[in-house]
Amino acid sequence: MKYIILFFFIVSCSAQKTSMKTSENNEDLVLILSDLHSNIATPQILVIEEVSSLRTFFATVNKTRKPGLAFPKVDFSKEQIIIYARGENYSTAIPQLRIVDEDSSAVFIECFLQKPLASTEVIASPFAMYRIKKITKQLQFISAD
Repeated sequence: MKYIILFFFIVSCSAQKTSMKTSENNEDLVLILSDLHSNIATPQILVIEEVSSLRTFFATVNKTRKPGLAFPKVDFSKEQIIIYARGENYSTAIPQLRIVDEDSSAVFIECFLQKPLASTEVIASPFAMYRIKKITKQLQFISAD
């Protein structure tokens, strides 16, 4: 009986890894990290193209965390980071980004919210961090609200 359970466990774990890899390869915008507490009071979208700016963001996020969130490995010669921080609010909805259109001069990225995880009376400051290939086109952000 325990061998059957072990077999199903191994098969299900490998299926999840395969599906995650294929979805990451098909998208230009890849979610790296998201959390409910960023320590950022006002809503903002950050486009980060250098290590020092990313370190500054992580210093803000990790002010009240012990241990802090792990610093992602990013090759800034090929990639850039987009961070969508919602600021302080009573929602547990994680912010989301997706590329909706692209033309010769700009890439249009839609900003929207995932369904709230739970209703709460606690102030949260959710954020999401995405990796995108470095491009010379202008990034245009569109609100879905």
